[in-house]
Amino acid sequence: MAKSKNKMSKKIAMVLLLIVVVGCSFLVFSLPLKEVLNQSHQIKLWLAGTGYAAPAIFAFVAALLTAIGMPRLLLCSLAGVVFGFTWGFVLSHFGTVLGAYGTFIFARWSGREFVQQKFPKIIALSQSTQTRGWRSVLFMRQLPISGLYNDILLGMSSVSHCDFWIGTALGFLPLGVTATLVGAGAIQADVSHLAQYLGIAACAFFLLTLSLKWILAQRQRKNMSIS
Repeated sequence: MAKSKNKMSKKIAMVLLLIVVVGCSFLVFSLPLKEVLNQSHQIKLWLAGTGYAAPAIFAFVAALLTAIGMPRLLLCSLAGVVFGFTWGFVLSHFGTVLGAYGTFIFARWSGREFVQQKFPKIIALSQSTQTRGWRSVLFMRQLPISGLYNDILLGMSSVSHCDFWIGTALGFLPLGVTATLVGAGAIQADVSHLAQYLGIAACAFFLLTLSLKWILAQRQRKNMSIS
């Protein structure tokens, strides 16, 4: 009896996960994302009215929106417009990583065992990501896949919570820094200052991406030499 109830609860959790994925995808695609940046001034004024709570509110909202599939680069750019580069990067980076972790936790709780039983190939992915640790998370962050689906796939795998945090925090850096710099540059009244921000953004993206690729290449060579 208890076993049948356990199977039923797993099926319900899996159906719930599918509903959430489809619903969030539809919601994100239907949102007028361009209007969010167009309303950045109004958002900045509203946050200013909340006083010292503004950073916490922004980080919480960014985490919530990231968890349901909102493009994180939009949030990073908005953070740059509202808070400037330094605080904008800190708040958007923490908020988006936290939101990704929320999706990861939900996927692991709701359907991991069910999917691994029904789709054996997921087990191979699970074993691979567990072996490579945070580097596997870092590698997946470089793939041209929506962050929402990445978080769900990682939740289905056996990667540890610590490895998820490390790999995600590092993997979010190149585009996160770039988008925040672009947002911070957009509020510059001086064209020369805007050009400086865009130039720094381009250099930061290049250097950070190159560094992450070097880390992955070094790890791959080490694994090949051991095998």
